[in-house]
Amino acid sequence: MNTPSDHDAMLDLIAVAALGSLPERDLRLVTMHLATCPDCRAEYDALRPVADAIGLSAEEPVDTLRSARMKKRLMASIAPPGSAQRSPGSAARSAAPGGLMWASSLVAAAAVIFALVSTVQDIRLRSDLANAQRQTSQLQTRVAESQQTSENARTMVADLFAANAKRYPVAGGDVVARGNRVYFALRTLPPLPKGKVYQAWTLAKGAKTVAPSVTFTPNASGFAVVQLPVSATSLAAVALTVEPEGGSKTPTSKPSFVQPLS
Repeated sequence: MNTPSDHDAMLDLIAVAALGSLPERDLRLVTMHLATCPDCRAEYDALRPVADAIGLSAEEPVDTLRSARMKKRLMASIAPPGSAQRSPGSAARSAAPGGLMWASSLVAAAAVIFALVSTVQDIRLRSDLANAQRQTSQLQTRVAESQQTSENARTMVADLFAANAKRYPVAGGDVVARGNRVYFALRTLPPLPKGKVYQAWTLAKGAKTVAPSVTFTPNASGFAVVQLPVSATSLAAVALTVEPEGGSKTPTSKPSFVQPLS
């Protein structure tokens, strides 16, 4: 930039330098001037506490209490003449055109900081609210899933022990049908080879080929209770085979059993 031609212009540069926002090229010019001008040096020294107040306020965590302290410090630093006891020298500086200009600039800077503080607080509150709503939704989903699991377990137990349930003895246990639900209740399944699973198959009434159903593995004792995801009233028969992990589209081994449902 060009060298300032008057003292007021230099005062403006000094105000910006005190805030730490002056480009390096202009900062060298202001530094040289401060070394030779006591009045401008005094102006710079008066401005530095205000700039420090802004910096210190920005370093603190943003909350309502600290925002109030920030405002108090800043407004105390840029208070107009007559609002507090001031020295004759500082009063003269405030009355000067350059002093009025830097005071106005600091008021604007304070307004920007307070706007940013409010924005940050609003963003944090919105984020906290969104997180709380998301966690509440997740908890509600888990509660609903837990309730559904418990209801399914109660229904399964009731079906397996109901006096009116149809039971079909098969190798390793029973096939149990009640209403439109059908289960494999198996107690002594042989251990599976590595990489293998048991797979259920269903034959719909009138169909000529079986359809793949659920895959499962028994516990260490060979016990497994599995509900087939199909209506029992639509089935002509069920079967069980040993298949590769992930299941098969058609049986690849001899069935452990094939049980008609009639």
